[in-house]
Amino acid sequence: MKGDLNMQGTSKREAPLVKKDTSQVRVVVEVDGCPVGVMDLDMERLWPLIHHQKRELPVEWVDRDRFDSLVRAAAVKKLVSRLEQHLYRTLGDEIVKTELDIESFLLKAEAAGQAFGRKKSDIEKLVADSGRTAMDFYSFFWEYLLDDRETIDIKKEWKAARNKLQ
Repeated sequence: MKGDLNMQGTSKREAPLVKKDTSQVRVVVEVDGCPVGVMDLDMERLWPLIHHQKRELPVEWVDRDRFDSLVRAAAVKKLVSRLEQHLYRTLGDEIVKTELDIESFLLKAEAAGQAFGRKKSDIEKLVADSGRTAMDFYSFFWEYLLDDRETIDIKKEWKAARNKLQ
């Protein structure tokens, strides 16, 4: 993951003729060196939530606007760094969980194939014999894939679902 700090916006004192743009912070999420997504933060909206306590400047020898800009840049840099750490950890954990989900889906599809047959003609016969439609079966199969129960008897569930409709 790479943090690309893009602070657009200038102080009015430095460039009075330039319209102040919304400050954006973009965190680019990379996996194995390839960008897979971005997170954009609107600092004009986020900054008041972060820096809501206005305190006196600790020293007189620095310009207030420049000091505020410096504090904001440093705070945002640390914020992005912490976000990156959390994103890496969370994304890594969720990738592993998703890999396990995929394996579970494949095993469930295998179980459905064993229970109902592997060919389209097997499913056509199943729905014809049960008085239901192919859409009913595919809807049932989708719900079966998303079911978090460890083990279920898929044939029994299919029959129970059919009885609920009658």
